[in-house]
Amino acid sequence: MVVRVTHPFARAGREIVPGHWFGPVAVVAVGCALAWIIVGFGHGAAPALLVLALTTVVALWNSPLRMTGHEPLQSVRSACTEHAVVVLWRPGCPYSSALRRRAAREGLEVHWVNIWRDEDAYELCRSINMGSEETPTAMLLDPALSGPVVIPASVPGIREATAAGLPRGRARRAI
Repeated sequence: MVVRVTHPFARAGREIVPGHWFGPVAVVAVGCALAWIIVGFGHGAAPALLVLALTTVVALWNSPLRMTGHEPLQSVRSACTEHAVVVLWRPGCPYSSALRRRAAREGLEVHWVNIWRDEDAYELCRSINMGSEETPTAMLLDPALSGPVVIPASVPGIREATAAGLPRGRARRAI
């Protein structure tokens, strides 16, 4: 069971999910402990502040506050006239970050949907992955089809899907 908590400045429907914050809070806690140890051994405040700054950057990178690369799934569906490759991702997932870097390096046209910011994408991701938040999940949206087609979440899988419209033999229908 997921407990959703609305913070005072949230827009309607925007909740803070406590489980999404465990990793960033743990990183900050470890950073504070390391800074305390550094100061305790007499190395001064400068190295401790550096450790705190680095752990804060890592925590923000892995937090749900990360804003980069999100398109709402509904806007991708409505704007799609031909087939479109969509990757469902979440902040803090190293596999999503690696796929994003490789796809950008290859110049592939991909729509990135953050499942922690889009409830429809979250539900779709869970239905495709049998209840799991497994990311990255790549799929091909085609208006001619009734639902998305799951493709391999890799650069070759995305390249094949964009070139042919549908990957031959390796795609499976989403639920």
